[in-house]
Amino acid sequence: MQKSRCRRGLELHLLPLGLLAACAGQPAAASPPVTPTPPPTAESAPSATPSGGPAASSAASPAPVSAAATDAPAPSAPAPANGAAAPVDAALPKGTLVLHIGDSFAAALGVELGKRLKAAGVRNALEYKTASYIPNWSFGKDIPSFIAKYQPDLVLITLGANEIEIPEPQQRAGAIKHLVSELGGRPCVWVAPPLWKPDTGLLKVIQENVAPCRYLDSNALVHDLPRGRDKIHPNPEGREIWAGIVFDWLAKERVGSAKQPWALRPESAAPAN
Repeated sequence: MQKSRCRRGLELHLLPLGLLAACAGQPAAASPPVTPTPPPTAESAPSATPSGGPAASSAASPAPVSAAATDAPAPSAPAPANGAAAPVDAALPKGTLVLHIGDSFAAALGVELGKRLKAAGVRNALEYKTASYIPNWSFGKDIPSFIAKYQPDLVLITLGANEIEIPEPQQRAGAIKHLVSELGGRPCVWVAPPLWKPDTGLLKVIQENVAPCRYLDSNALVHDLPRGRDKIHPNPEGREIWAGIVFDWLAKERVGSAKQPWALRPESAAPAN
């Protein structure tokens, strides 16, 4: 896919959310603060798209917006002189593909993170729905379709921002487990959204049910993240900060293997975030 398509997709779907800057590099348009409305709690009806949330829409859940998958790896960086340590991205498996799925926070993170992966020689694809929820992805057809299309070596998931005020977050446990099972055993990381207000316990439920995926606690690594005018999504500076932290975390936690170049350190062996 071409970058121009990414720009069109982001401009069309994210202008009301202040995410046009993610692709266009311009200051975000003003938008009023949004107060999320808890979505339906029944996992048996994933087709319903609740109102409210940081990226709410009164229409049905939109089709995924695709950002370009980079087919050709970027040229390798020259080896450091005088025995200096190699940059952190030198160990990343060039030519592999990282698929990133999720909601509007996936878009906010994925564009900048994709730039870093491309610079390290790693292909990437970003597929997101601005007003989507964990059950939408878990029980829909998009994940199997994207897995078949991209055959990713690593899957990143950024979901939960639209559900942080759900009254009974434990009801999402089954949907989380089912979503992970749809990834076909591939290495995966659930990147928690950096919260702009306290949640009702959803992130803890995600962390407890995401295995064998790893859980990346953005809130333990990112503090006082600069936000856009909606006071919810990170602004361009905040996106760069968040993407840099996630990129470094991936490089640090990757152990790799002949069969799975993006194999990650087991949770039990990982240091605290």
